[in-house]
Amino acid sequence: MYNNLKHKTQISAGESASVNIARRSVSLAVVLGAALFVALPVYAVSYGGDGIRGYSATAPLNTGTIVQLADKDTAKVKAVSQTEIKNMFGVVIDPGQLSLRITNEGLENEAYVATTGSYSTLVSTQGGAIQSGDYVTLSSVDGVAMKASETDKTVYGRAQASFDGKGVIFGTTSLKDTSGKETKTVQLGLVPVTIDIRNNPVEKKSTKANVPDFLQRIGDQIAEKEVSPIRIYLSMGITAVSLIAAIAVLYAGVRSGVISIGRNPMSKKSIFRALLEVILTSLLIVIVGLFAVYLLLKL
Repeated sequence: MYNNLKHKTQISAGESASVNIARRSVSLAVVLGAALFVALPVYAVSYGGDGIRGYSATAPLNTGTIVQLADKDTAKVKAVSQTEIKNMFGVVIDPGQLSLRITNEGLENEAYVATTGSYSTLVSTQGGAIQSGDYVTLSSVDGVAMKASETDKTVYGRAQASFDGKGVIFGTTSLKDTSGKETKTVQLGLVPVTIDIRNNPVEKKSTKANVPDFLQRIGDQIAEKEVSPIRIYLSMGITAVSLIAAIAVLYAGVRSGVISIGRNPMSKKSIFRALLEVILTSLLIVIVGLFAVYLLLKL
């Protein structure tokens, strides 16, 4: 009986030691976790996987807002504008979508930003109704996407659902021109978009020849309409040929006159008359050339 009692006492002591070790392990884990939380930097915080990070924002941002890094601050984001479309970075997501959420009080206007994957994104009807599979790009409204057209150079991603401005909408907004006049009212909504920021794969490449802006403006003003590049270049060619011909005739006439005067000073009158005819001929060549250019641009 004494041996049995001693054996039970040893077992109880072993179990007690195991419990103490387990408690110490838990306490150590809690301490380490607390230390890790305290050590989190007051910068962007990674939440692991799917390219999701926490950033501070220049202003509170709605879920679905397309953002860019704020200037050179890699820890802060802001809604992206069309003038900085190439800086599109990711989209603000709903924190409820995270399996693990860590709040960093050091981040002002904390926003959770995803740079890969499919997430709800704010869209508008500015570019027309969006169908599932359409590429979307940035609209005139900061941070809001629209259907991409063949003229858009950069796309944000590909829509995974349709939006035509009917049914459930997020709101409406008015677009304005440069003078501040309202031109169009568009509807806003949320659709899942797969993030794929790149050059527009359906962009229609322009076959129009590049013409210097000042030449295009001159041609348009003369013709009082838009002039094709080929007409502008032909006009330049005719003008150049006319000027060269006029200068060549004038040079030849003046040279011949000077030589003639040197040989026969008594014939100055007839030589000056010939020089006047040469000058008038040169002017006529230039006038005919400019008139031809005018007709080419005008007709």
